[in-house]
Amino acid sequence: MKTSTVKSSQTPVPKADQALLLIVAFALAVRVAYVLLAAPEGVHGPDSGLYDRLAVRLLSEGHYIAEDHLGGISQASRPVLFPFVLAGIYAIFGHSIIAAQIFQSVLGALTCGLTYSLGCEAFDRRSGIVAGIGAAIFPQLIYYTGTITTETLHIFLLTASVWLLFAAAKREAGVLWWLAGGAALGLAILARSAALGLLPLLAVWLLIRTLNWKTAAIRFACVFAGAAIVMSPWVIRNYRELDAFVPATTEGGYTFWVTNNPRAIGGGECFPPDDLTPFENLNEVEADRLFYRMGLEHVKAEPWLFVHRVASRFVRLWRPWPHASEVGVEEAVIGGVSFVPVLLLFVAGVAMARRRWRELSLFYTLIIYTTAMCSVYMAVTRYRAPLMPVVLCVAGYAAARLYGAIAGRAQYTAYKENHE
Repeated sequence: MKTSTVKSSQTPVPKADQALLLIVAFALAVRVAYVLLAAPEGVHGPDSGLYDRLAVRLLSEGHYIAEDHLGGISQASRPVLFPFVLAGIYAIFGHSIIAAQIFQSVLGALTCGLTYSLGCEAFDRRSGIVAGIGAAIFPQLIYYTGTITTETLHIFLLTASVWLLFAAAKREAGVLWWLAGGAALGLAILARSAALGLLPLLAVWLLIRTLNWKTAAIRFACVFAGAAIVMSPWVIRNYRELDAFVPATTEGGYTFWVTNNPRAIGGGECFPPDDLTPFENLNEVEADRLFYRMGLEHVKAEPWLFVHRVASRFVRLWRPWPHASEVGVEEAVIGGVSFVPVLLLFVAGVAMARRRWRELSLFYTLIIYTTAMCSVYMAVTRYRAPLMPVVLCVAGYAAARLYGAIAGRAQYTAYKENHE
């Protein structure tokens, strides 16, 4: 006698990705423990102090005004998003640095989850797990959750954008994915203006990825629209206040000049010009343009010195350990010990995935752009932190493959021993 079975019409609810949840929970625990036990107390460093003052001023006066590099004030010399986020935290919890650090711990943990997801998307689940755990314990990413700076927010938004764009390209996704990827990048630019130059390069990446100019153009238009939508309030505000188109900040010229002038020594040292007379009666947009002209004049006068400095900044960005004079001896040692194996695995991963270079070209576009931008402007090891999620994904792929090869060899050896 046959028995009939009735299939349920209900669609099963997909289970949560346990590895993702565990990585995020572990990363959050590590960061909260660091914030509570080891992070610098209060506001630490000049950048932290400036962002703290910006947030307090937003709450008390309702104005976004920062100190500029010439001893005056400016309307747009610093990225806007982080001070507004910080002001929101202060509005809820009072002037609490610990609340800001806990918030950043949450963002840092979510970045580790995104790193895991990106590794899965680009390679496989094992690679994603290695990458996610690597991000969870990587000292540089942990450190910035305890500092009142733009790093943690920017890294989260940039990684979100990379994941959205990579997944959209792989899945041949629709318009909403591309708009979301562009919006996340626009927010990342508002958090750290150095990412602005990445936006037009995405058109080149899309052409490489699709090999179809029409498809690439449509997708880039969506990405650009997403970025423009979230950036437009800031751009409109700057036009009203400064009577000029300022999509990000007005500190690019100063940053270029400060590492391309006769006194420059190649690091992150900042100082005013010896003669401030040319800057009298200039607004911040005009001053920014003058800084660019001064820097370019020095480059034209000493072209080989500029080439040498570009090479020096390249080395400075990718050197295994930070300068002890900038971060301290202990931090420099920890930075080197943690970065060297990741860098070696990354190089191995690039070699192993060399035939998939077009598929992984978004990763390489981000790395090449950041390296070139820092080599021309300013380079410290801090500026490679936003690259670590994609670097860890490629390194995780290499680690997973090496582990698989070693484990397979061990199983083969055991099999032979048992059958001899």
